[in-house]
Parts: sequence; C-alpha cells; structure tokens
Amino acid sequence: MKKVVALAILILSISCASTKQVYQDNKNLWNISSLSKEEMKMANDILTYGLEHEALYTLLDTLKPISSLGFALSYEIAKDSTMKDGDKAIVDLSSDSTQLAFQELIRWNNVTKALSNDEFTFLLIPYKQPWKGKRNLQLLVVRNSVFSKKISQKAAFFGQWGFTANADPNTVLTTIEYESRNDRYRAYGYLFGYPEHAVDFFVTASISQEETGEFVKRNFFSMPVEAGNSGYFTYAIPQDYTPTRIDSVIYNKAKDRLSNFIELKPKYQKSNGGLDAIRLVQESNQNPSLNQ
Repeated sequence: MKKVVALAILILSISCASTKQVYQDNKNLWNISSLSKEEMKMANDILTYGLEHEALYTLLDTLKPISSLGFALSYEIAKDSTMKDGDKAIVDLSSDSTQLAFQELIRWNNVTKALSNDEFTFLLIPYKQPWKGKRNLQLLVVRNSVFSKKISQKAAFFGQWGFTANADPNTVLTTIEYESRNDRYRAYGYLFGYPEHAVDFFVTASISQEETGEFVKRNFFSMPVEAGNSGYFTYAIPQDYTPTRIDSVIYNKAKDRLSNFIELKPKYQKSNGGLDAIRLVQESNQNPSLNQ
C-alpha cells in the first residue's frame, strides 16, 4: 500500500512539475526582457495598431496568414537620380539623419526579433521601389502555422522559387517583394488572406492594364476592423460581381472576431488609457477560450 501511495505522489509531482514548466514556457511567449523601455513601447504600439486594424485577423485569428502592422517607416537612405546600379557610396554615413535612421532601425530589428517565436514571425522588409529618395519599409506579422499551410496549398505557384511549407517567412516575403509585378500580386494576394477569385481578378486586371493601358474598373469587398468598416482587410472584385458564400464566410468570421476583440479589450486597458496589447495577444494565444 505504501508503495502505491508513494508511486501516486511521484506521478503527481512529475505532473505538477510538467504543468509548471508548460506554464512558465507559455508565460514567456515572447522573450522581451532584453528590450529597452523605448523598445517595449514600440512593441506595444505596433501590436495595438495591428489589433485595431487588419492584423487582428493574424494576431488573434487564422483568417490572414500575414498582415501589415501599418507603421510607415521611411528613411532618406535610397539612391538619388545621380546614382547608378552598382555604385558603392550610396548612404551618407556622416549625416546625422542617417545615423538617427540606423539607430531607429536597430531598435525596430530588436523589436521584431524579440516578438518572433514558434507562433509568430515579425518582419521588417524594405519595399523594392524607393520613393523620392527615401527607402520605405513595411512591418509585417506572420502567423507561422497558417503561412505554412498556405504555402503548401498553393505549392503549384510557390514551388517555382523552391518554397515549401517549412520555408522561412523572411526568405519568402523578401523574395516576393522583389519579384515581377504580377507574381508579386498573386503571392501577396494569397498570403494576405484573399480568396482565390479575388486574387485571380486582381492579377488578370493588372495584366489587362499592361496590355491595353486601360485601368480595369472594380468594386471592393471589405471586412470590418475597429478602425473602420472599409479600407483595411479589403480586396478588389469586378464591378458586376455579386458576393458569394465564400465572401460571406470570411466577412462573418471577421465580424465575430472583431466583436470578441471589442468585448475583450476593456480587460487590458492600462491606467493611462492605453492598451496592454502585449499581454492581450500573449494571453489570448495561450488561452484560446478567451477568444470564444
């Protein structure tokens, strides 16, 4: 009898230790202890923006494999009109504005690295085309499991670059940004969570415009976000298109998730009125019941 009791205690101890370890691991979904106070604010700010815009459907849902985090990062570090392909002296390292830009980019890279883990990848990717002497960069969040599934589902397309389900999102998205126009459109369409018919229409319209020089008129189908009912998680559709069940399913899932977020949000308000977005995203992903 004593042996049975001792064995039960041992099993219980192991179970508790295992549970404690899982809790500790989950509690540290993000290794953000290395971030400075300023970087912590940057991390919370981009998550807050994301939750209030289309990244809600990546951070707290699976509707969008990737989402923009909306921050417009722009620096005067791109080539000007006098510079040629292959020139080596592009950036003026003696410029105070250049050094400030590099310092800020170091902080952003610290943030994206600290927030990336098995579930999410946060990316800072430069747009291919400079704009008026400036290099613009996009901040993106990837839900890794959904991203991998989409790469696998669309293997007939993504396979042309050798991308497989376990491909690094950094490699995939950097490659796509620097690809030809219509492959870029199709890849982004899939990865931003648009349905097949919308991606096909956008690419076909782009090809038509290239061939004829005429813009193909269109309407838009939008999912609501807290910031507004249109202009964020939105895709183009033909002018005479009537939304189908596919569109309705996406819309209703988005609407339900938004309602849930709005209900959840007050529980994570800070004393200064801001949102503790880091804790909200962390706890919501650790405890899916919070999102029901």
